Amino acid sequence: MEQFRFLIERNNQAYILAGEEALLMSVSMGSSPVLRFVIFDPPAILIGYHQAVEQEVNLDEAKKRGWDIGRRPTGGGAIIMGPWQLGWEIYAEKSFLGDTPENAIRKGAEGVIKTLNILGIRANFRPKNDVEINGRKISGIGAFSEGKFIAVTGTILLDFDIDAMVSVLRLSSEKLKDKLVKDFKDRITWINRELRSPIDMHELVKVAREAFSEVLGMRLEESSYTELERNLINQLVIKYSSPEWIFNLRKPLIGDDIRYVEKKLPGGLIKVQVKLAGKNIIQSVLITGDFFIEPRTSIYDLEARLKWSRVDDVEKEIREWFKNVKIIGISPEDLIDLIKGAVE
Repeated sequence: MEQFRFLIERNNQAYILAGEEALLMSVSMGSSPVLRFVIFDPPAILIGYHQAVEQEVNLDEAKKRGWDIGRRPTGGGAIIMGPWQLGWEIYAEKSFLGDTPENAIRKGAEGVIKTLNILGIRANFRPKNDVEINGRKISGIGAFSEGKFIAVTGTILLDFDIDAMVSVLRLSSEKLKDKLVKDFKDRITWINRELRSPIDMHELVKVAREAFSEVLGMRLEESSYTELERNLINQLVIKYSSPEWIFNLRKPLIGDDIRYVEKKLPGGLIKVQVKLAGKNIIQSVLITGDFFIEPRTSIYDLEARLKWSRVDDVEKEIREWFKNVKIIGISPEDLIDLIKGAVE
């Protein structure tokens, strides 16, 4: 059996997310593949790479609770991470995990499913990136790449407080909050909700380590960060704790004549803002949401293409841009209809 390095990290969101980027860089530079388990302490609200904090997070409630806010290097939606759940991460060559983000996500899901099976819980994968128990989500998974290397990251809920989760989401009314609490109770579950006898984090780590080792077909060697990784993490912590990264990377548009539309698609929720300069001229566009795209920064290229463009050119620009990107579960027609719908 071949070998993976195995790491466990309990720390704040900036340190853990800095580690995600550093470990992928390290593996792409020749270090051994890695399985890392992480526990966020203090709790953190993590938005996806393509989301805007102001659209997703109740900032006042987060501050009142003393929870961190962070931006992940992966796509997907806003999640809550804390001492009550286990985060897991795989860093390896794409070819080892099936070459594509979809296959890599499925491989990670197999590790979660195996973990739950060992505990006597039956689970299944639900595309595009969830593991479910009887229709209720217990794990969400994301991925991002560096050349021919990929990071797959996900969660396993050990315990959970739905009321706390809903309170830190950005909601429009208390009525909606009550509905969301009910919806989440129907849509989300956790290990100690499913088991007759609860387990603790120590037991979950032990079982998950065994499960991921079997699914990956790899022996896991207890390890620590290399000197290169420690140096990279210390540098990247500055980035992942900075307001520029967390709040300013994706800022909602401001000004007059801004149109807004959103739509839930198989690939995720897409939110589009379009600022017009006259009837047929697009001044700027912001495309946010919980989608996954490769390359992950290519959404900026589309926004740049559409800046100061004619509305009549939207379809041509989007189809040309789509030739060099991959978005899971979203078609050119979907984006064309959304942006045209916003300006009509």
